[in-house]
Amino acid sequence: MIFAIVLAFSLVAVTFTFHYRVLLWLGLNTPKMNLPTQTQVLVIVVVLFLTHIVEIAFYAITYSWSVSSLKLGMFQGAPVGDAMSYLYYSGVIYTTLGLGDIQPQGHIRFITAMEALNGFLLITWSASFTFLAMGRLWPWDNACTGRMDEPRKNTG
Repeated sequence: MIFAIVLAFSLVAVTFTFHYRVLLWLGLNTPKMNLPTQTQVLVIVVVLFLTHIVEIAFYAITYSWSVSSLKLGMFQGAPVGDAMSYLYYSGVIYTTLGLGDIQPQGHIRFITAMEALNGFLLITWSASFTFLAMGRLWPWDNACTGRMDEPRKNTG
């Protein structure tokens, strides 16, 4: 059980560090790409999407290793034995979708719980970063609300 806890927290540390490095790289390099601002936002979104896929793969590899070599547990329900099944399961957990067609048994349940929390935090971190980037880069049309630097007029 201790090994499963250490493994889960190690995955959290690796994915947080990886995510941080990607965000840092995006923040430093997208302005240097000499792309239109809307394209910079698109680059940020695509890179973050791919980053999440890589992080899901980290967990999928760990699940496969945990079941086949470490004997930390097994899966019941829908069959899990190939790479795509592990990726599917990891994606369902990471996104907190939790369909329930595959149930972890044994100590990998703890890794599953940590992945859900980890995925939730990383997805919201990406959303916050994208929101801030869009606020900086996106050409907002303030025709409906007036310009942000002008005081609002009382119309009623």
